[in-house]
Amino acid sequence: MVVIFTGSNEIDKILEAEIKGSMVVSYADFIVEDDKFINQTVILAGSAIEKDFREYLYLLRSKNIRVILLLNNEKDENTKIALENGIYDLIFGNFYPSQIKDILDNPKTFADISKIYRKLFNIQIKKKIRKDFNNGKK
Repeated sequence: MVVIFTGSNEIDKILEAEIKGSMVVSYADFIVEDDKFINQTVILAGSAIEKDFREYLYLLRSKNIRVILLLNNEKDENTKIALENGIYDLIFGNFYPSQIKDILDNPKTFADISKIYRKLFNIQIKKKIRKDFNNGKK
C-alpha cells in the first residue's frame, strides 16, 4: 500500500488516481498512530508536517515505513533531516506523478544522493595521490 499525504487535496487526488494501491490520509499523525501502515510506503510533502519534522520522520522510520519525500529544494533544512533518517527517495520542487511512480519502482540509493549529502554535511574527500611505479611519477 502507498499512503499519500501532501497537504494539498488536489495533489493528493491526482496521485491517488495515478498510483495503483494508494490511499490518501487526511492528517499526518494518522500514519504514525495506526499500525496498519508498518512496512508500507508514504508519499509525504515536507511542508505539510506541522509538528517537529525530525521527530515525525523518526516515528515513520521506526515503523519501517518507506518515505518518498517531496521538498522545496536541496538546501531545505528538511533535506538534511531526511538524510539523517536514511531517506533517499527525495523529489525537489515541482514534480510529475510519473517521477513518483519511477521512484516507487526504482528506490534511490545512497549513491544517488551522495552529492547532496556531501554538500549538506560539508564532507571533504581527500584525493589519494597514487604513484605510478612504472615511471616513478605521481
